[in-house]
Amino acid sequence: MKVLLLVVSYPPVLNSTARLFSELAEGLAARGHQVTVLTSYPERYLAGGEGERTEQIPAKEQRNGVEVHRLGKTGLPKHVPLLRGIEHLVYGIQYFMHGRHLRRHDVVIAYSPPLPLGIAAVNLARKWQGACLVNVQDLYPQSAVDLGLLRNRALIRLGRWMERSIYRYADAITVHSEGNRAHVVAHGGSSERTWVIPNWIDLAKYKPGPKDNDLRQKYASSSNFVVSYAGVMGFAQGAGDILEAATLVAREAPEILFLLAGEGVMVPRLKELATRLGLNNVRFLPHMPESDYIALLQASDVCLVSLHKDIRTPVVPGKLPCIMGVGRPAICSTPPASDARLIVEEADCGLWVPAGSPKVLAEAILALWSDPARAERMGVNGRKYAETRFDREKCIAQYESLIGELT
Repeated sequence: MKVLLLVVSYPPVLNSTARLFSELAEGLAARGHQVTVLTSYPERYLAGGEGERTEQIPAKEQRNGVEVHRLGKTGLPKHVPLLRGIEHLVYGIQYFMHGRHLRRHDVVIAYSPPLPLGIAAVNLARKWQGACLVNVQDLYPQSAVDLGLLRNRALIRLGRWMERSIYRYADAITVHSEGNRAHVVAHGGSSERTWVIPNWIDLAKYKPGPKDNDLRQKYASSSNFVVSYAGVMGFAQGAGDILEAATLVAREAPEILFLLAGEGVMVPRLKELATRLGLNNVRFLPHMPESDYIALLQASDVCLVSLHKDIRTPVVPGKLPCIMGVGRPAICSTPPASDARLIVEEADCGLWVPAGSPKVLAEAILALWSDPARAERMGVNGRKYAETRFDREKCIAQYESLIGELT
């Protein structure tokens, strides 16, 4: 079967989007399918920082059995919400125009957001009389509206029209949790065509390891308790709560060290806030390759998951399964609507605190700091839950079965 994947981020980009869709592409290719990927030239989330050179990356290559086509950069700033929206529209046009010149594919799979990629996938599948599957991760435009990034009524109507069109015309929608499925169905999706397939991890990579590893020796050798946040620090993550919590924690346990690793439009503001608060217990680390990211999770006593308090959708941050896989307790600072809360409580793998409550977050960190046996037990519970729900091979097999049904 010929399968085309549309996704903005793909290796060598290092984020959850690139990891998920590269593993899906390579997993399908390993099962005998002809897989092509349309993606963009990387502009950020690279090991070594945003300034890493990308001129050496070919426009077309065979990568681990997958044919990869890379489209040109837009060059638009990422920190201006309106320009981000324009960039998303450009993506939709780019991907459709390039895709229509490719050979016919039986199935087109798109990662959303951005929403225009879903529209492009629907139209490419229609052109080839094939099937379209859209993997909905973040629920746009609602998330952007919640964060105040999208306020123009006309643009909101456009976003909602694209969302409804995708739910109506895609042959299948996949989401990563039951709460997201309920949202899709409530906004025009069909319950018969909306499937829950969790965001997976490679359990052979994301596994428990020694806490006192090389990465901990490098960045936290003087601390006996490490709290980490690793991932994107953008509009949606609400990472400012972590810094305010770190201020409160320092008063009672100054030996607790916070390591914040990653990139995002909010990083300069967060560094400025840390300086203004005089935080000596916080260190910012660069965006890491996957091996170092895993080592950071393993080196942590507690790992943080955070979302902005205004997000009302049930999104589950992709870092949560990774934390559970390495057997570390998670503290989730998310709105009540997030399905992350349900996972943490069902698995008993950490603590949930309401987003926008730095004091409660600090209390949760101190609770696990003062009770290492409880933290250890929660980490073990998380690993067991990950083995039953987030196994990569099982989840990719679900995708293969679904596209088989569609065709």
